[in-house]
Amino acid sequence: MAELQKERVAHQPHLTGPTILYASLAGIAIGGPLLGMMFFTFLATITTLLISFPLLVIFSPLILSAIFIIFVAIAGFAAAGAMALMGIYAFAQITRRVRERRSAGATDGPIVEKLNESDQKVKEQANDWAGYFQHKVRVQLYQ
Repeated sequence: MAELQKERVAHQPHLTGPTILYASLAGIAIGGPLLGMMFFTFLATITTLLISFPLLVIFSPLILSAIFIIFVAIAGFAAAGAMALMGIYAFAQITRRVRERRSAGATDGPIVEKLNESDQKVKEQANDWAGYFQHKVRVQLYQ
């Protein structure tokens, strides 16, 4: 056991005074600028805080109103999304009921009749607009 300790002591480098001095100088040369940059960053942070805090207090009503407007806009989009989902759900229910009635052999109910009527109205309106635009183009071409 005593021999192992003697071997360890023999293999350890012996630190002399100049070695310690050079290591300390190297530590100061590397750590000094880092400490200076840390102090400068801290000073800049405190200065920015001292300048921005009064501005934050002065403009807080504007900031709060902007936050309120953003919150209301987000709530509006959420409500619109909920209404869109409810519309899709209602359309799916109508489609399911129409398919159930048709598969049961029932005649077309009032929902299907209204859909057919609206389909005809849309087709008539499209034909009216198509005729209007054709006439408009012909008139402009001849002028």
